[in-house]
Amino acid sequence: MKKISYLIFISFVFSTISGYSQVENDNKSVTSLVLSELHRERSLQKENLDFRIRQIDAKLNNLDESIKNTNSSAEKIEKLVERVQILEEKQSELDKNSVSVYKYNYSSAVLNLSSMEREIKPLNLFNSSREFYTTLDRVSNPMTYPGYSAWFKEFEKYIEDNKRDDAKLAAVSHIINVTGNLAQGTPFTGMFAGSLFDGIGTFINSLGKRDKELREKSLEMFKLTTSVSQFTHDKDLIETEWKAITKSLNELQELQNKAMEENIVSLLGIKREDFRKNFTDETDAKKRTEYIIRISNIAENKIADEKKKNPENWKQDYYNQMVSVQNLKIRFGTITFRILENLDKYKTLIDKYKQDQFLKDRVTQLELKLDLVRNSFESTFNPQDYIRASNEMYIVE
Repeated sequence: MKKISYLIFISFVFSTISGYSQVENDNKSVTSLVLSELHRERSLQKENLDFRIRQIDAKLNNLDESIKNTNSSAEKIEKLVERVQILEEKQSELDKNSVSVYKYNYSSAVLNLSSMEREIKPLNLFNSSREFYTTLDRVSNPMTYPGYSAWFKEFEKYIEDNKRDDAKLAAVSHIINVTGNLAQGTPFTGMFAGSLFDGIGTFINSLGKRDKELREKSLEMFKLTTSVSQFTHDKDLIETEWKAITKSLNELQELQNKAMEENIVSLLGIKREDFRKNFTDETDAKKRTEYIIRISNIAENKIADEKKKNPENWKQDYYNQMVSVQNLKIRFGTITFRILENLDKYKTLIDKYKQDQFLKDRVTQLELKLDLVRNSFESTFNPQDYIRASNEMYIVE
């Protein structure tokens, strides 16, 4: 069951590792390109606004000075009326800026949400990740080590020949039968390992001087069994975290789907099937870019329409959605941190067994595979990039 859970997690998370990495980077480029263009346009708008506000403030300062220096009541009233008009002009510019800021921020939220649709979509994994898992499995299975399978048959024969006279050996025989085909990778841990150790110890003690070669071989295989058992135990401690990470990813997927329904479908009026066809499953970067720009325009128009329909309380719903999307982005970045941390635990595991006389060669192979998996994952899903991007998603008025 643990192996199945681990394999499911690997296929879910590391689907990006080899092959998908290029697709994912391409997806980031599309989103970054559109966001960069939106930011450029917004910067120009801000520069123009700042220029107009400075002009208006200069008018107000000149007008205030004029009002201060005039002695004519009629002229003063006229200038006060003009001042009110200029203040209304300034407020109008600030209101336009508020709408512009919300247009940019909500577009940013929609684009990041859309990008996440592809980022957490499990695709085709199994190149470097499958090699890593296969190598990890080989380290944990003593039956794959030279000479072990043949020796184990000798041990099993002893168990079967003597189980009637020894309760412990009878228990060992039973548990071996229960576990089935050991060559398929039954973990040598827990109760099974404890019973096995007792049985092997009894087997070795039964060997006399005439069985010197078998006794020496059995001692070597006993040591190998204990090394593999401890390695498997340590590995299992790491693999329990994958279950929690997978649960977090599933929860994130559900929240992202909910956000997609609330924003893309309900607020923007885009059918989910159309979005999936034109963005999620679209492989042409140019077409995806064109489509996501159209979505961005729809989002901006939605903000403008809402301002007209509900001038007193037009921000709240969109503000709530923006906060929700930002939290999703942060949450995704946090999960990628957890994944890398768990991969680093494998590095600690490898270092621990590098000097083991039985495991060192396979552990060295495992380290090479782990480096491939980790580097590929980090280049595709850099946690720091996600956290930083989530903190820079929006601008303030």
